[in-house]
Amino acid sequence: MKKIMPCLLVGLLSACSNHNTQDVKTQFIDDGKKHPLVILLGGSDGGNTLANPHWQPIFDRLNEAGVSVASLGYFGTDNTPSSAAELSLEEIEKRISLLAKSDKINNNCVAVFGFSKGAELALLLGSHFDSINHVVAVMPSHVTWNAVKTVTDKSSWTLKNQPLAYINAPLLSWQMQKGNVTGEFTPAFEQALAKATELEIEQARIPIDKNKGPVLLVSAKQDEIWPSYDMANEVMKYLEEQEYEYAYEHIALEGSHYGFDRQTLNQVSVFLKQHLVSSCQL
Repeated sequence: MKKIMPCLLVGLLSACSNHNTQDVKTQFIDDGKKHPLVILLGGSDGGNTLANPHWQPIFDRLNEAGVSVASLGYFGTDNTPSSAAELSLEEIEKRISLLAKSDKINNNCVAVFGFSKGAELALLLGSHFDSINHVVAVMPSHVTWNAVKTVTDKSSWTLKNQPLAYINAPLLSWQMQKGNVTGEFTPAFEQALAKATELEIEQARIPIDKNKGPVLLVSAKQDEIWPSYDMANEVMKYLEEQEYEYAYEHIALEGSHYGFDRQTLNQVSVFLKQHLVSSCQL
C-alpha cells in the first residue's frame, strides 16, 4: 500500500532532511462560507514539517472533506521557541484561536490532528481548552513525556506557567542510545513506563475525558519509536472507564510508526466529515 511519504510520522529522535521554519501554512476553503478548521501538528523534529510540499495530499484530502486546514509549527520555526522544553499550551492555543478568527472559519468547530509528539500535544489541547473540540491523534500517548532533544530532564509542556507532570525517558539512557543504532526506541519508553509508579502515571495522564468532542486514535502494532498501540489502548480504556459521552475510535495499523498511508488518511477524513463537518452544519 502506497505511503504518503516515508517520514510522514517523524520519530521522536529522528528528523526529515527537509526542515521547514515557516510558522504556519494555511489552506482555507474560499467559497463564501464558513468551514471547520483542522490544525495539523507535526512530530518532534520541530519546525513545520507538514508545511512541506510532500504533505500536500493531507491538505487536499481534508479540503475535499469540507474542512479548512492549517499546519502549525510549535517549536523550531521563525517565531516559536527553539527548544522543545516547557512549551506553553496557552501560547499554542492562542495561535490556533487567532487562525480560527478568519472570516472563512466556523470558530465553533476546531479540530487538532497531531502526529507522534504532536499527537501528545493534540490530546493535551483537547483536554484543556474548550476552543478545541475534536481530536485526531496519530501514534499517540496516554501520558505526558519529558521534552525531546534535550539532555536535561524537563517537561515538554506548561499550563498556567507550571510544568506538567511527565514520565521521563532520558535521552542519554542506555535503551535510548541503543535505539540510535537499532532504530528501536520503543523499549526505552516501555522501560520508563514500567519503572513509573501508579501515582506518577496518574499524575502524567492526559485528561482527555475533559475534551468536549469526538476523539480518533491511530496507532501501530509494530511501532518502533514508542509503544503507540499500547498507549492508545490505555486512552481507550480510560475513556471507557470515565464513560466518555462523545464518539471515540481507535484504528490500529499492522505496520510501523511510519505506516500512516493514503487509506488511513481517507479513514481520518471520513471520521472528520462524519463528526466535525456534519455537526457544524446543524
